Amino acid sequence: MNNETIDVFRQQLFTLARTLKIDPLVPENQVSDRVALSFRKLLNFLAQHGEISLAGLLAYPAAAEAQATLAEIMQENLADAQQGGVFRQDIPVILLGKFFTGMLLQLAQTPAEPALRHQQSLAATRLFCEGAGLQPD
Repeated sequence: MNNETIDVFRQQLFTLARTLKIDPLVPENQVSDRVALSFRKLLNFLAQHGEISLAGLLAYPAAAEAQATLAEIMQENLADAQQGGVFRQDIPVILLGKFFTGMLLQLAQTPAEPALRHQQSLAATRLFCEGAGLQPD
């Protein structure tokens, strides 16, 4: 695996991530579905690229830069939706992008079959959209 291969992987990842923008006019009942789709598409992409994913986002000398770029893209994807009232405003969008990316990177470190990646994307979505607190009765 060489630097060129990793650079191509990163560009493909960033291109995919840019397509996952959450529309500020998305109906409330579809927000979780859109977030889950974002997690699922990115997890599937990372799984398809196996070792290159780990090298390009975790071990490669420029991994921190790649992680920051991915977080910035996710921040951009979430910004309009946050301004449109889809996501809460008391958490800066820069943190939303970092939280999304952090969860994604944690999940990507453990290889999983498609069905498990689907379940992981749903769990990450619940945590991202609803928080970890107990739901009121």
